[in-house]
Formats: sequence, structure tokens, C-alpha cells
Amino acid sequence: MGASGAGKEGLGLTVSRRRLLAWPGVAAGGAAMATLPGVAVAEGARPAKPKDPTQVNTFFERLKPFRPGTPLAPGKMRITFLGTSPLPRLAQSSSSVFVEVGNKERDCFIFDAGTGVVAKYMAMKIRYGQMDKVFLTHLHGDHTSDLTHIYCFGPAADRKSPLYVWGPSPSQVEDPAEPGHYFDDGTTAYFERFREVHRWHTEAFSFLPTAYAGYTPPPFDTAGQEDPTGHTDGFDIVATELDWRTVGGVAYDYNGVKITHFPAVHDRQGAISYKLEWTYRGKTLSMVYSGDTKPSSYVIDQATDGVDVFIHEMVVPPEVWAAKNSGLTPDDGAAWDQALFAAEQIETSSHTPAKALGYILHQLQTRPRLAVATHFQATDDTIVPAVRDVRSWYRRGDFAVATDFMVLIVDQDKVRQRRAVVSEYDWQTPAQLRTDLALATPKYHDADGVGDPLMQLDPEALATKVISADVYDPAT
Repeated sequence: MGASGAGKEGLGLTVSRRRLLAWPGVAAGGAAMATLPGVAVAEGARPAKPKDPTQVNTFFERLKPFRPGTPLAPGKMRITFLGTSPLPRLAQSSSSVFVEVGNKERDCFIFDAGTGVVAKYMAMKIRYGQMDKVFLTHLHGDHTSDLTHIYCFGPAADRKSPLYVWGPSPSQVEDPAEPGHYFDDGTTAYFERFREVHRWHTEAFSFLPTAYAGYTPPPFDTAGQEDPTGHTDGFDIVATELDWRTVGGVAYDYNGVKITHFPAVHDRQGAISYKLEWTYRGKTLSMVYSGDTKPSSYVIDQATDGVDVFIHEMVVPPEVWAAKNSGLTPDDGAAWDQALFAAEQIETSSHTPAKALGYILHQLQTRPRLAVATHFQATDDTIVPAVRDVRSWYRRGDFAVATDFMVLIVDQDKVRQRRAVVSEYDWQTPAQLRTDLALATPKYHDADGVGDPLMQLDPEALATKVISADVYDPAT
């Protein structure tokens, strides 16, 4: 892909208000996110100054509001996007999708946990106790980074049981620097090392209760059922490795929720995608989540018979990626060529352009009730040309471009799109401890079994260097 003839307008970097309001492609699907509304102006008032299309997401702003913490009704599924960009920015963290189903257990699932998403989980009033089942599509940092916070701070709140994680098996890519050597780069090895990397933190917090007395591992923890001694504490990690070569392999099948996996084609061998199917009172709701992937027939095969929500990655064109990240233009000669080449290499190895996503949707025998693009820097200037490209193949069917705090409420009748209205100043979501089990004795405790917060500190420092409250607080 060359740079010739690529001016700013051709790159989609500037989009006039007139072009935004007149562009016909967005309204073709009839979905709320795929409709760019006009601007309502009061009689006699001056028209509002058009907003900079690089700084606004009109599609998202016009969605009906959703209040975080709203209970999920039985029989419904709720999908919340809490990380939707390959590069974290204030409006969009890196990849993460939270799925809730309205069964008796109110089961919750996290798909990827990228950079910056925990604050958004808190803003959505999602508890740590609801963040105990994590499904990873691959082990890139922008899909795993906030696992550190989820893991380390969950036991101090209301996740007093293990963190369960599913992810791909080793890539089996040969190390070109050492022929015959294959890295142990699968999910099991990742979390064995992850556990030890965070040992200082987990020991430091273990003067607090981090487990329930008499806790029984859940049925999907088959190893824990056989030997629960290593599968009871909030600082335990139970990793299940999924063979990335398997098409339709079962990762999870409990309480009416079945999650299967299939290969994705992303950067190196070992990435996977997921399909969730939830059956409640004889009726099934379903979702496909691609994770990061090049265009492939794997996802077509898995979704062609119809799913309720089809979530697939989409990226801006290399020209836009290069211009936005570097600040360069084609007039900058060799520097621009270098930036563009890097962007093209990234897309070639890993990602799906908008036209390719349209083609994939076109190939499905049964259209999804809603198709959603994610992993995309979503502002008016990028959304408009992307939707146009998708619609060049996928002319019918509801289509949306996700951004953080977009909420989908799925039932048998329709898929409703909503915009969560959150506070930037919320504290941690209040814990909800189990009432049927007592808390276990903390690891670092006194003779009475009470957690001792001073046990791990240097006795000499405590005796001679710590400044007593008597000195700085006369009230004591």
C-alpha cells in the first residue's frame, strides 16, 4: 500500500460536518450506533458550532443512557465494553469485554483484561468477586496487563477464592536465534511465573483474610475437586490451557453456559477466539468474540449459522495509523514512508481492515442480530469511513462500532445498545462477602488467629524508627 495521492481528506483525517450529516452509509443498517443523527437546534437559536470530529464520538453520545449497577433481569445477557482500543487512551482502554448472564448464579465472564480497564470496571460498579473467570485470546500485554490489579487486589476485597483463567497453549514457533528451541509461551507457564512475580505483593497482603473456611472449588475446577488444598485461596491462580489448533474445543460448560474456542490468526501461532452460548429455559443467546485476528474463515465457520452478537476486531487503515501515531504526512518523505511501512507490517501480521470485516459479515449465511467492531480508535473521523467500507460488503444488518462504556442488553426480542453514564470519582465497588462461609484465618496472624499487620515488618524499625501517633496526633 503506497502513499501516493494520500492527502488529509483521502486519509479520513478530516471530515466536515456537512459530510458527516449527509453521508448515506451510516444509516443503512438501522441500528442506533450506525445512525448519525442531525443536530437539534432550538427555534431562533444559533446553530451549534460543529465539534471537531477527531474529538467526539457522536454515535455513542446519542445512545440512551444506562445506569451502572442496574440488576440484570432473568433470561437476559448483558455485554459491556470496557476496553476497545489497541492503544490505550483516556476515552478507550485496551481490550476487555464483560459478559453477564441472567441465570440463578448470575455468572460473569471477562474476555481479555487490557491496560487501564480496572478503573472502568469500578466505574461500572463491577465487584472483584465478579472478576473471577477470565478468558484470554492471546498473551499480548494490551490484553493481559490489568490482570495484575485484578489478581493482586481481588482478595483484599470480595474475591476470596481462586482466579480462574483460560488461554491458549504454547505457540510452538521455533526460535530463529536458536534453531530447535521452542519457547514455553503458553498460558500455564505464563501464570506459573505470574504467581511468583507477584509473591511480594501477595505475601504482604496476607495479614488480611484471603480465603473462606470450608471453601469447595467449583465443578469446572476438576483438579481442585480432587485436591482442594491448592485451589482455595484468593491468591491461587488456576490456569486452563486450551489447544489453539482445536476448532470448537470446549473451554467451559456449566450452569447452562458453554464457551468454546477456535483458532485466530494473529502475529504468531497461539491466538484464539471464543463463542459463548447460554441456554435458559430452552432458549439460547450467543456471542462470538474474535479477539485480535487477521481476516479468516475460522470465525465465519463459527458464526455462519447465526449468533446474537458478533464482536470482531477492526483497525484503521495503515495511512491513518501512521499519521495519527507519528504526526507525519506524505509530504515528510522518507520519515513518512518508514512510519507507513511499520503500520502496514503491523496490519499484515495481525489485524482486520474495515472492508475485510464487511466481507466476513457478508459471508455469514445468517446475519447476526448485531455485529460490533472493536479494537478501533472510535471517533467521528474514523467511524464514518470505516462504516462506509464495511457497508461496501455488508449492506444490510445492524452494525455498531464499540467504545468504552457501551452496553448491550440482549434478550430474545432485541439487542439494545446503551451508553453507561459513570462517575469519574467513584471509589472501589463495595464488596459482597459470602454469608454461608466464614473467613479463613489470615496467613500472618497472632496467637488469637487475628491478622497481624506488623508481623512482616522489621522489628528494629518498628521499635526505633516508626513515629508514634502520640507525637503527631495529640488527640491520641
